[in-house]
Amino acid sequence: MLKEAISIDAKYIQELLSSGRGLAIEELVEITGYRNDYICLVLGWLSKEDIISYWETDDGLVIKLNDRA
Repeated sequence: MLKEAISIDAKYIQELLSSGRGLAIEELVEITGYRNDYICLVLGWLSKEDIISYWETDDGLVIKLNDRA
């Protein structure tokens, strides 16, 4: 059941990232209302599927869609 929810929410977060600008985990938590640890589960799913990439900036970790996504 949790696997299904993560899959659905991964699509939602993928849509949020489709604007082309990267988002920090904190921004995703604020936008979605999901807990930080759940966002990390979803990001792990998207990473495994090679849909997102991470960049370290002075402000922290930024998540962006890969070009092929």
